[in-house]
Amino acid sequence: MKLTGLDGKTALVTGASKGIGKSIAGVLSESGVRVVCCARNESILIEACSEIEKGGGTALPVRADVSSPLDRRQLIERAISEFGGIDFLINNAGIHMEKEAMELSDEELLQAMEVNFFPMFSLSRDVARQMISRGGGKIINIGSYWGQLGVPRQVAYCVSKGAVEAMTRCLAVEWARHNIQVNTVAPGHIMTDISKAAMENEKLRNIILRRIPARRVGEPEEVGYLVAFLCSQQSNYITGHIYYIDGGQLISW
Repeated sequence: MKLTGLDGKTALVTGASKGIGKSIAGVLSESGVRVVCCARNESILIEACSEIEKGGGTALPVRADVSSPLDRRQLIERAISEFGGIDFLINNAGIHMEKEAMELSDEELLQAMEVNFFPMFSLSRDVARQMISRGGGKIINIGSYWGQLGVPRQVAYCVSKGAVEAMTRCLAVEWARHNIQVNTVAPGHIMTDISKAAMENEKLRNIILRRIPARRVGEPEEVGYLVAFLCSQQSNYITGHIYYIDGGQLISW
């Protein structure tokens, strides 16, 4: 089965310079989607977009810090001015913060929310306004299976990702009548730079793999394939759900 409803559409992907975001942008471009890619590091972002262009895709690099209201507004305006509108919003940008709760300051917790949660809501709200005028669209938030877990030293990250899941359900219900589907993809261990460093440590690698029933770490492209499906017409009746892509780790005992 070939996914339909992707060719010629426009996607805005945040945090698209590397890792999962880069792979999502790459997979979407292979299906004919024009991707507007944003990240804070402009040089790495331009390089990522060049790779997509060399592969025959269309990618527009836009340097932006999603925690900045001004940057978010300009990002949306740029995407609309270049391609006429946004069909798919992929909220991927985020930070990881590791600190014990007793040592975590109010400011640090707020920082985690200001990057991992607030921009997702703000971009979703503002992009949805133009989606309504265009007859609908798709919003995919990238969460984490840790949004369902209690993890030591990860309270800021877990809380922010848990908030993303709750927001997804609320927005899905509010915007379903406007033909806007909102879902979250929540990865487990994926082979990004952080995971690569962990897997180089034999002891840590064995601990991680023992916890994953699939006995392997996922690839960023596998997240991209799921996102592409959720952007396609085949997913038009799917909204408000959290899709854990973790090799079975969350449900294992």
